[in-house]
Amino acid sequence: MSDEFTLDMLDIPSGWTRGEGDWTGVAAALARGETVEVIQEVGSTLWQNSLPEKHSLYWDGENLSTIKARIWISFTQRRFSPESALPKVQWHPRVLWIGIGCERGTGRELIETAIKQVCRAYHLAESAIAGIATIDTKAGEIGLLELCQERHWPLQTFAADILSSVEVPNPSNIVAKAVGTPSVAEAAALCAIERMSCTILNNSQDACSTKSQSACGVGILPAREQLLVPKQIFRSKNPPLSQGGARAGSAVTVAVAVCPIEYLG
Repeated sequence: MSDEFTLDMLDIPSGWTRGEGDWTGVAAALARGETVEVIQEVGSTLWQNSLPEKHSLYWDGENLSTIKARIWISFTQRRFSPESALPKVQWHPRVLWIGIGCERGTGRELIETAIKQVCRAYHLAESAIAGIATIDTKAGEIGLLELCQERHWPLQTFAADILSSVEVPNPSNIVAKAVGTPSVAEAAALCAIERMSCTILNNSQDACSTKSQSACGVGILPAREQLLVPKQIFRSKNPPLSQGGARAGSAVTVAVAVCPIEYLG
């Protein structure tokens, strides 16, 4: 086994983010030609095609008895024990789409806090977030725009009639009366992963029109199998005063869907 194969030689997609772990330990194991297990749960596998003929990477379930290090590729935020004798690292492809529903005037801080709390509760890596999705009437919300600009997240928006065609686990009649669709956060998150998949796989938005059944086929599978996190509602007890003396938006709804294809924009 050649000792010239190093961690930096892996042709990992540029949009992936290095997470926590013992990067020095894994790099040393690779340099020594020792067996390093790769567990890839999401993201493109094209990087595997550029591996040299002789390398020490093995995939989940292969050659388990000789593993000296491990690489995780997922959206999960794992906490590795520093006492572990097996060095581990994690890469995070950007595959999580965050559906957001919010009241008019909701500040960036409340939206960001809600997202952080969901990620913490469900052990999701914030660096795996691909972008934000919501109803098109929220396209001009300052809080959303500021957050997306600061975190370099794209903002995907969808019309109410598209969102209303999507099967979701937690529809709301109250929301339907207010905005024309029984779901914003859950439906928008699902629509975002479908738009992403259709755009990449067909290389044309026209090839997968959002006017087709259930927004590019979102409704083909039960929503419970597509949503990673169903809607969670967060409220501010003391919303700040907005310009003019009115209370700013005090509630944010968050839902998370995972896309099989990472966002590299």
